[in-house]
Amino acid sequence: MFVSNVRDAQPFVAADHSEVRLLVDRLNVGIASVSLAHATVAAGSETVWHRLENTDEIYFVLSGSGLVFVGSETRAVGSGDTVPVRGAAEDPQSRSRPAGVPVCLRSGLRPRMRHASGPAVTTVGDHLVNRMREAGIAVLCGLPTSRLDSLLVRVARDGDFKIVLTRHEGGAGYLADGYARASGRPAAVFAAGPGATNVVTAVANASVNQVPMLVLTGEVSVPEFGMHSQQDTSEDGLGLGAVFRRLCRSSVSIESVANARSKIDRAFRALASIPSGPVHIGLPRDLVNEVLPVDPVGMGATGRAAAALLTSSGTEIADAVIDRLQRSVAPMLLLGNGCRGDGIGAGILAFCEKAGLPFATTPNGRGVVAETHPLSLGVLGLFGDGRAEDHLFGTPCDLLIAVGVSFDGLVTRSFSPRWSGLRAEVIHVDPDPAAFGRFVATSLGVTATARGFVASLSARPVRSSRPVTVPARVSLPVPPTRGDAIHPLAVMRELDALLASNSTLCTDSGTCIYWAFRGIPVRAPGAFFATVDFAPMGCGVAGAIGMALARPGERVVCIAGDGAFLMHGTEVSTAVAQRLPVTWVVLNDGRLSATTAVIRGRMDPSPLASTGVNDLAAMANALGAQGIRVDNAADLRAGLEKALVATGPCVVDIAIDPELNTPEIGVGK
Repeated sequence: MFVSNVRDAQPFVAADHSEVRLLVDRLNVGIASVSLAHATVAAGSETVWHRLENTDEIYFVLSGSGLVFVGSETRAVGSGDTVPVRGAAEDPQSRSRPAGVPVCLRSGLRPRMRHASGPAVTTVGDHLVNRMREAGIAVLCGLPTSRLDSLLVRVARDGDFKIVLTRHEGGAGYLADGYARASGRPAAVFAAGPGATNVVTAVANASVNQVPMLVLTGEVSVPEFGMHSQQDTSEDGLGLGAVFRRLCRSSVSIESVANARSKIDRAFRALASIPSGPVHIGLPRDLVNEVLPVDPVGMGATGRAAAALLTSSGTEIADAVIDRLQRSVAPMLLLGNGCRGDGIGAGILAFCEKAGLPFATTPNGRGVVAETHPLSLGVLGLFGDGRAEDHLFGTPCDLLIAVGVSFDGLVTRSFSPRWSGLRAEVIHVDPDPAAFGRFVATSLGVTATARGFVASLSARPVRSSRPVTVPARVSLPVPPTRGDAIHPLAVMRELDALLASNSTLCTDSGTCIYWAFRGIPVRAPGAFFATVDFAPMGCGVAGAIGMALARPGERVVCIAGDGAFLMHGTEVSTAVAQRLPVTWVVLNDGRLSATTAVIRGRMDPSPLASTGVNDLAAMANALGAQGIRVDNAADLRAGLEKALVATGPCVVDIAIDPELNTPEIGVGK
């Protein structure tokens, strides 16, 4: 049975219960309620679907007029009429289907013309590609696999997509991560079998940092599920989907053409959701070219994430925030990683200037705004210079407006006792209300995106008569060195002086994060990226390539240690193949410096931290890039100057004195 006000509409029989659920969930009007066993519930209610599978009679109460098609019979219905829907076996069009499966219907309020020629044939692969296009995905990266060969051929022939072949699936994951951070749009990663397990760490990193990413894993053919076929990672095999379900906003494994459409749509709705994060689709090889059943609804299911919405009482909330701000004596704004994708840098600076509002970022939020602004307090928490803590606890601050902040161990310096004595009233803004009050008491929780919150505040008049004095950024002096030894801070000073205004800077994990934070101020919004919390080694080395893909014509500079570069430095070859202007500045001290810092004083760190003597410039040359070796301080500037004007990928291998690569990470250090 099918409800429509279009006389040439075709009857449609649901393939399974999920299609009925999808139909009702996707309609805002048309079906007012669903009745089961004389109990009427609102359309979309969870109680309906639990009972749906065990009944063969359902009543849909229509909220609009239309026509009901039952086989060849047509019945006119009006608003409020009840339409019985019985088992599918009673429909002449569906005698081959088992009884008890409900028949989908559609409201006459949202007609869709269906021509006599019938709907266009759409395969599972077509639907997936269309959803990628709608989601703004333009880049797919990974290593080809026979499990996804049909899909990859389809994508390669489509001019809307670019396929980037990486040297490792983990590198592909980091590349997609970097692309999303720099562009604000998701990229896709493809892998299968062991390649799918290789990408897991990058997916975990994207999950922790709320980075949107589509992970496509190829599976064996459906008949081979659980049959000990080679590299069977299906639910009946290795069950890799369980890992992705823990890490992703959504993880779906497609087992039949009947549920392919609804599962793909579910994944893309999750990809567009807020907070952002990775999603996973497991796709069997034999289903890619299978024709999908006709869409019973024919409406787009992915949608777009709401980018600038406050709660329903947003106007009142914005007024309340402005009122509290103008009554405060020493307020402070804290911007976290949740602000990064919203591109609020310019808008928030204008508001802070108007309101006389000092601001800081969290370690993960560094780069959202320029640190050279006179109202900037730098970074609050790990790797900060202490100014933000002094303002928050020493002034003391009486109003803290935290936007997109998780108040984790990085912000609180492993939950320092100072936070238990926080006097400030806290207004916490986050699209996920579960973040409120988790670690820090919240006076007012505002469910909103950073962009929506800032836009709402900026639209209201605000003035400040309070005197605002923000201490200048604390600049660490470069300590004296022995002979021609190179100090990491000296590298940062030279790099800061040479970087072009349109350059993008990122770091890998380890002590290089500290040197970059303390040695190079962020001079423009969106010009700096670092993964501080999960911090997998090699994430920046490969992620820089994704950033360069996202920002054509801009130079991307990655600061990394030798340990991280050795882990994913083969991706330099990927940058060579793509002809990207990426420069890697490698602090090569022959050891894992972060590990050395932990065990120093207890034992000789060499057995646990030595990376050996490695000529990384020669490695770069072997991979087709330009390699530059800098062994003494006198050659440092010339080496960096040459690297920053190179037309293609370049690696600057800088010999660092290991005794100097020992940062003291503490307040004001």
